[in-house]
Amino acid sequence: MTGYKWRPLQRAEAIPPSKEHIDAVMDAYACDAEEARRLLEDNHREFKSEYWKNDLYQVLKNDMGGYMVQLNIRRIDGAPCIRDWRHFQAIKNQLVGEECEGIELYPAESRKQDTCNKYHIWCVTDPTFRFPVGFTERQVVNHEVRGPPGFRQRGGAT
Repeated sequence: MTGYKWRPLQRAEAIPPSKEHIDAVMDAYACDAEEARRLLEDNHREFKSEYWKNDLYQVLKNDMGGYMVQLNIRRIDGAPCIRDWRHFQAIKNQLVGEECEGIELYPAESRKQDTCNKYHIWCVTDPTFRFPVGFTERQVVNHEVRGPPGFRQRGGAT
């Protein structure tokens, strides 16, 4: 997203479920609309859900038991995220912590969730925890690099 200036997320009001969302819950749980709304409300209460947004993204932050947070990230306009890794890193840093680690899981087909244009980051809230995969040291290029395709970097990294 060349030229986009990152804007921090702001706390937002809960987004009311759409008719399509209610219908999907009704289908999944064989219940009526009132019961579907109650199930959704119970789910958001159980996970202490918080809503955040800026001019580009809306994020649902769910507490998964105190040691882990799930970030559900989607664009406000519902379009697919042509992802900017730095945006997702900024979201994780702001809502969970700069020294907390998060992962994106590409699950077995039997566990796949693909219901709309959104992404999930699972973050451990302990800033000393490190996943047993990944790099061990920081390496950031802060300036623009105009190498061949695949070896380019835009400036402005932090």
